Amino acid sequence: MYDSERRKLAKEYNRIKDRYNSYKIVLEFIFWLVFFGFSLEVKVYNFIANIIDNFDLKLVIFIFGVTLLYSIYTWIFDYLFSYKLSRKYELSNQTPKEWLLDKVKVFILTNLFLYVAGRAFLTITVWYPDRWWLFFSIGGVLLILVINFIFPVVLLPFFFELTPYPESPLRERLMELFSRVGIEVADIYEFNLSSKMNSANAAVVGMGRTRKILLGDNLQERYTNDEIEAVLAHEIGHHVNGDMFKLLFIEALSLLFTVFLVSKLWQPATKLFGYTEVYSIISLPLFLLVTGILNWLLSPLGLIFSRLTEKRADNFALQLIDNSDDLATAFVKLADDSLSKLEYNWYDLLFKASHPPIGKRVEKALYWSNRSDENGEEGDNGNSCF
Repeated sequence: MYDSERRKLAKEYNRIKDRYNSYKIVLEFIFWLVFFGFSLEVKVYNFIANIIDNFDLKLVIFIFGVTLLYSIYTWIFDYLFSYKLSRKYELSNQTPKEWLLDKVKVFILTNLFLYVAGRAFLTITVWYPDRWWLFFSIGGVLLILVINFIFPVVLLPFFFELTPYPESPLRERLMELFSRVGIEVADIYEFNLSSKMNSANAAVVGMGRTRKILLGDNLQERYTNDEIEAVLAHEIGHHVNGDMFKLLFIEALSLLFTVFLVSKLWQPATKLFGYTEVYSIISLPLFLLVTGILNWLLSPLGLIFSRLTEKRADNFALQLIDNSDDLATAFVKLADDSLSKLEYNWYDLLFKASHPPIGKRVEKALYWSNRSDENGEEGDNGNSCF
């Protein structure tokens, strides 16, 4: 089913990509070693404090300065390793200017969220010095909920153009599919995915009234209507199974546990780095770094749960669609177009893979199809679709 030439390219591409990712981990380590080794956080803060008195303005400029240093450093290697590699294998359609513009947009949003998180951290630690980790985690969960709610209407248009999907038999077919499972959506939208990449995709995003069906503008060039319906049936499965709320719950527990661990390590960590104040603007980079490392160490548990939800969504789609082969061929095209790995190595499985290996998903859909043919009916795993 796979394109042999694309599989050959995929092996070559992923071999180089894995090597580059190893380089980036080493370079990341070097950045933080130099940053804290030369006390750059202290130097940046002292420079700002000498000319500015307002606390919030100092916080904003400090975050901007640190993230600018980090961003310029990482952008150089992202360009040399990720962007140029994607262009070489014709996965990216972005010009260098467009790529950089997206980086700047991410930079702006990152600074906004870091200011909110940093201000909350410094305020809550004053109000609740012994239980700050609990209230900070609650605030983080609320922020995550807000981001998920506003993503389709505020954040996504920041990177993609969304236009109502034109009236067509496919539109009617997809709306009918949502009606069959009792899910309301605001509308079906087309987004200009081809402006950034060659591989096509579709998704259902948002919560409640902001839920939207998104179809890449390059989807119909490669996929049949049956395959598009199969892909969206998988996304519908996530919503019917309540996976978004389950994943948010897992994320909330992970955040709570991570911040709790940080609170236990925080005083010895600040003492080790020679900070005179336990909770200060200067210590924010260390807080983000320690939180990031602990979150990475705990990430395998969340990834395991994520892969389980993906398997359940696949099961839902296979039960909902008329022909399970359509989901198999859609996965094959997705793997070939994006040069995805069919199997994961141990590191990917442990720390990166939020979805099951796409090769296994194809095999499962084909097995389902064969079993349906043998039984003369749709395959059933003993569970209701809903």
